[in-house]
Amino acid sequence: MPISMRNLSLLFIFSTSIAFAQLEDVGDIAEDLVFLSGQYVDPAAEAAVYQSSGGWFTSAKKKELWEVEVSIQGNILFIPNKNRDFLINEDQLQNIEIQGLESTALSPTALGGDNTVVLEGHIGDDFFEFDSPEGLNESYVKHAQLQAGLGLWYGTTFIVRYSPKIKFDKTYYQILGVGLQHNISQWIPFLKDSSFDVAGLITYSDYTVSDNFSDIKLPLGTVLNSVKVDGESFMFNVIASKQVKNFNFSTALGLTTTNFEYTIGGEVGALDVLSILNQALNEADNSLNNFKIDLGVDYKIHDFSVNTMLTFGKYTNLIFGVNYNFNNKKQPELSN
Repeated sequence: MPISMRNLSLLFIFSTSIAFAQLEDVGDIAEDLVFLSGQYVDPAAEAAVYQSSGGWFTSAKKKELWEVEVSIQGNILFIPNKNRDFLINEDQLQNIEIQGLESTALSPTALGGDNTVVLEGHIGDDFFEFDSPEGLNESYVKHAQLQAGLGLWYGTTFIVRYSPKIKFDKTYYQILGVGLQHNISQWIPFLKDSSFDVAGLITYSDYTVSDNFSDIKLPLGTVLNSVKVDGESFMFNVIASKQVKNFNFSTALGLTTTNFEYTIGGEVGALDVLSILNQALNEADNSLNNFKIDLGVDYKIHDFSVNTMLTFGKYTNLIFGVNYNFNNKKQPELSN
């Protein structure tokens, strides 16, 4: 009997050590996946900031009280090559490795191509492998959006922007935003009656970028197949514009501050790796501050105008818009 009890104790200790070793492997894999997921999705999250920051104004001029401007805009975001791939380095990983002899490899970001990398890892003696997720495989992203501005009191304009859920390949994008623009030059005597205008603009954008990719099958039945980024962005702009006949030339300097929330989607297995991943992703500092410059021109034709705007920063974004301005002059106006 004592021998049996000793054997049982040894078996318990051995089983417990195996369980702890497997749990440690799972923890290392989760840490690696959090790191790789961030590298994969961060460029798309930052690109969405620039995609949502351009085209909020056509000039710094103040609108009349109750004047309405309705715009249909085309938005094109250009993807630089440096943001299409990221370097996987085994020295930065705990459990996951690159299959083969190489210790480093370029893998696509969510904005990259389809040149995936085969990765492998282990839980105890059980080995697994998977392909890194593919990217959008486009050099630019384009979508349409609607925007409307309403002239309020004291040279202030209320702006609202909406883009329906739009699909590019396996990626979805949607935005809702609001803003307030205030004409500053009306309070400065030497600018008030000139062809120059200066304004301040504050906007808030709520947007979602989601991407589906081929199944990543992990041990214990877990499958990863999508990532979603929910972002909230505030933008602060100083705008200057000059009227030259029917043209209005404008420029702006802006700062955006953004917070993101990431969600990895898929199927939960015996161990809820998805919850571990999502919790770890969102415990990190998912905030960004970006500076950008806008250059725009608006050409007026009676109640209509056409405008284009180029936004520069880490990404370049181009807006082309057709605008209709309606001013009900029967409405009473308040003097400033």
